Order: sequence, then structure tokens, then C-alpha cells
Amino acid sequence: MKHYQASIISEAKKFNLNDCVDLQIHTVDRTNTDAKLLQCLIIEKLEKYGKITFKFACEYGKLEIPYSIEHVVDLKMVCPEALKHIVIDDLNGITFIEACKLYVRTLTTGRTCDCKGKCATKQCSCKKMGVFCSTKCHSKRGGCANMGE
Repeated sequence: MKHYQASIISEAKKFNLNDCVDLQIHTVDRTNTDAKLLQCLIIEKLEKYGKITFKFACEYGKLEIPYSIEHVVDLKMVCPEALKHIVIDDLNGITFIEACKLYVRTLTTGRTCDCKGKCATKQCSCKKMGVFCSTKCHSKRGGCANMGE
């Protein structure tokens, strides 16, 4: 247990303020076609009782809950320009789930519909945008013609 804790602390010390990282988005908070990682910046590094946690900001707000190193994926080498230039002081607090929903909806595949038919016409918002329906679209009903192969 001590070796594990020492490796966690050593890994956490590699990260500094304003480093780009990803936080994993759980499968219940995304569709099968959505992004699996939320891009964030480290805005605060907290050390309490020998444990290091981080506070993050994404382009939609400051995440309210601090996260430990186990949730972080290093993104220092490929930090998006938009993320580098966000003004952190202008951001409001946001929950992780809200940030994930906003993030996946800005991507082209982050679309869901609730059609009553088979999604075969342009009345389906997914079909209209040229994307396949996902498992989060009308999930209680089968027979969708826009699911892809």
C-alpha cells in the first residue's frame, strides 16, 4: 500500500498549474458515439493529509469537485489552442456531468433524438444532421432505421 501511495504522489507531482489534462467521461454520461475524455486545465493543486488533488476548468466552467490523479490523463503535448486561451476568472462553477453534456453536444456526433417513427426521414434531428442515432436516442424503442452498421 505504501508503494502504491508513493507512486501516486510521485505521479501527481509531475503536474503543475495550467497543464492540459483529460478527465474520463463515464459511459452513463455519454452516448456510444461521444468523446470519452473531457479536456481540462489544472487551475489548483491541493495537498491535504498527504493526498494531492486537483481542481480543473474546461471551456464551459470551473469543475466544482477536486479530482485525484487516478482520474487524470496527461495531455500536455497536445493541448488544444482554445483550451490554452480560456480566461479562468470569467468562468462560473459547473458540475462534471453538466460540463460533459455541454462538451459532447458541441461535437458533431453528440446528437440525440426522441423520434416516434423509424428515423428514416429528415424529420429525425440525427438524420437531418447526417449522423447515426446512438444508444441514447429513443432507447426504450427498437426498429430505428438510422443506426448504421
